[in-house]
Amino acid sequence: MRKTIASLLIVSIAALLVDYLSDRVMLHGVNAFYGLDQHSKILLVGHSHLMLATDKERMEKELNTTVSKYTREGVNVYDRKVMVHQYLSSAYSDSLKICLYGVDLCTFTGKELSQNSYMLFYPFMDNAVIDDYIKGCSPATDYWLHKLLRVSRYNDDGIKGAAARGWRKDWSNRKNGVVDIPTYKKKLLNGDERHIEVEPELIAEFTKTIKMLTDRGVKVVLVNTPTLDLLNEYEPKKYEMVVDWFTQFASNHENVEYWDFNPEYSSRHELFHDRLHLNAKGQQVITTEIIDKLQSEL
Repeated sequence: MRKTIASLLIVSIAALLVDYLSDRVMLHGVNAFYGLDQHSKILLVGHSHLMLATDKERMEKELNTTVSKYTREGVNVYDRKVMVHQYLSSAYSDSLKICLYGVDLCTFTGKELSQNSYMLFYPFMDNAVIDDYIKGCSPATDYWLHKLLRVSRYNDDGIKGAAARGWRKDWSNRKNGVVDIPTYKKKLLNGDERHIEVEPELIAEFTKTIKMLTDRGVKVVLVNTPTLDLLNEYEPKKYEMVVDWFTQFASNHENVEYWDFNPEYSSRHELFHDRLHLNAKGQQVITTEIIDKLQSEL
């Protein structure tokens, strides 16, 4: 009996050790990929639009500075507030000067956004800010499963990919295809497209996020990376309303700017992988524009 108990104890300790070490290895890769383990002058926060539109390595090389690219697929305004809070509460935020915050025509549209986007943050549960966020969003059983079993925090393929790419130092845009315009036109004719909305709750969260940054003396640049002109023209009045809102917000808030790359590039169809995202060629074009604009800022 004693031998059995001793064996079970050894196996349990070994399992806990493997679980902990696996988490440390995966987390190191994730932190490296998003730049959460370095002192940076520039922080990028946004979803896949900004992710695929910016070349972190080129920005660092040509601006001769450090860049943390904290961009996640599917994150909404609530998630991005937590992402900003997470970075500002870290030991690496003391050198931060500029935050490029990704915006688009549906920033304040709540429908069809991921309802379970909090799951993207499981690897960071040891961070008090993230832990509170997940606890408030997830069922208790789900929360404690991921809290106690560390390897379960990496079940998402995107997280696994981020960990692997972080270890390899790979931030490349692998979207080399070009948007299929005839197919997308048919989709628009069928009315199969998301409608632009402006929800007050999302505006309030967005405003709090920007204030969180500017209160720390960080300059905020609202970056509207190109979306396809056909999409922008689907609801032209609503689209212009959103653009005007960002323009006014920037002009009414100190230390905030708004950069909109749509007027010049939304009709350059060869730069798009799909209606929302730039391909690798488009990424290089917009990265050049951003670098040129940041030269004077730095």
